[in-house]
Amino acid sequence: MGRCELLVVAWDGAPPELLREWAGAGLLPALEELSGTAAWGTVESTLPPITAPAWASFHTGCGPGKHGVFGWAGRAPNRYTPTLVDSRALAVPTVWELISAQKRVGIVGFPLSFPPREVQGFWVPGFLAPEGADGFPPGIMAEARLIAPDYMPTPPEWTPTIPPEDWAQELVRGIEAEARVAIGLSGRYRPDALAVHFQATDTVQHYLWGRPEVVSVFQAADRALGELLSALRPRWLVLLSDHGMGPLEGEFHVNTWLLREGFLHLRRRPGAALRRALFRRGLSPRGLEKVGHQLYPLARRLGIVRSSADLWARGPFATFARAFFLSLDDVDWRRTWAYSHAEVGSIFLNRAGREPQGIVRPQDAPRVLRDLVQGLKELRLPDGRPLLGEVLFGRDVYQGEQAELGPDLLFLPAGLRWVGKGLGGFLHHRVFSPPATAAGHRMEGTLILSGEGVKPGEGLHGRLWDLAPTIITLLGAPIPDWLDGRPLSEGFQPGFLEPEYVSQPVKARHGYEGDTVDRLRGYGYL
Repeated sequence: MGRCELLVVAWDGAPPELLREWAGAGLLPALEELSGTAAWGTVESTLPPITAPAWASFHTGCGPGKHGVFGWAGRAPNRYTPTLVDSRALAVPTVWELISAQKRVGIVGFPLSFPPREVQGFWVPGFLAPEGADGFPPGIMAEARLIAPDYMPTPPEWTPTIPPEDWAQELVRGIEAEARVAIGLSGRYRPDALAVHFQATDTVQHYLWGRPEVVSVFQAADRALGELLSALRPRWLVLLSDHGMGPLEGEFHVNTWLLREGFLHLRRRPGAALRRALFRRGLSPRGLEKVGHQLYPLARRLGIVRSSADLWARGPFATFARAFFLSLDDVDWRRTWAYSHAEVGSIFLNRAGREPQGIVRPQDAPRVLRDLVQGLKELRLPDGRPLLGEVLFGRDVYQGEQAELGPDLLFLPAGLRWVGKGLGGFLHHRVFSPPATAAGHRMEGTLILSGEGVKPGEGLHGRLWDLAPTIITLLGAPIPDWLDGRPLSEGFQPGFLEPEYVSQPVKARHGYEGDTVDRLRGYGYL
């Protein structure tokens, strides 16, 4: 196999402090071997730190205001119910398309990689790609499964009825299969740049934070890293994560709070009134999750469902949920000022002219935002501590042609130890509830550079959208002047990186129709 110029390895959710600890203890030998020759540091995630906009920023070299992805929930025209974002939601080209005119590339396993983009090389879809999804060139998934028949773009979910050690072994086998796919396809297509993403490192932390199974999954990822380095002998290595991870204390249910505070109102129709009455008495998705956890393993073994999301999407359980669970379909939008469908903490105004039945006029918006901020600042957690750590306005965070699609208000709970839940509508009848997962995202992820010209040492820091211009420069291509990021020259010896910029129009894409967000169940987002 020929030498690869650039290898990008993505360990989703990898916390920099834990990687350092585990590598120093000899638990991650491939990573430990890099310690003396690599530049180590952190990468700043998007606001808020969510997988979809984070990897979108990495792929495009732009912030959400330009690429148009603000969370897993996409805003479909003339609809309030969100749809799941996919690669069609990206309004600008990816770095892989930009360099593909000059270099062969290979992409394996990334979120937002379906439908695939046409590149010189190969493109294998990853996390949340639908069943039966193919990549590029057509038939690439069949090739991948000839190499590793057990390769799955999306790792298996976990419920408390599955022994953690059994689930962790499933994740380990998935990592091993993906590494074989990446190496096998590289042997045939000989990419100049290969990028491989491992989702299992994120998923295992969400549910098993602090348990030894987490280390075993990262050890599998470390072995995969060693195999990739040995097989490809890259000139440069970039290892990164999209965000960090840390323990969760609980959930703040944003739409429940907006309903309680009078920012959001419900329809007065009999069905909505019944669902609200049941909701007040505790009937909600969180309340029935234990039932779903019991049903899922058996239903999966019997082939009735492929994932826990299917329980909510079809069959008697889904029929019950639609009939009796309060949802955004029950909202009276003609009397609603604000709503949320976010995974961490954000709020949309029901703006006139933007939302289908918007009522917030431009002159009303400052007052509504002021009242929302005041209410959030006054919120106290069950133990009396304030909820808020930081609150920001969307207009100050997002810039670009897609910025109007983003939330109007963002808030980060203190230390991100609580998470603001809006995606899924009304998940719990109380404003605060225990967490559905053991861990949640943090703002700083891992960033490691190794190879020719790299300046070894600690302290490297960049933003996710800085990686695209860095990759472009390393591969000798010009950087389009519309990118938000900058090459990370400080990670290299002085004068090693010599970026070239080119003025070119951005070929923006608009419009897509995504899948249901229920497919996020089982991965810590709903």
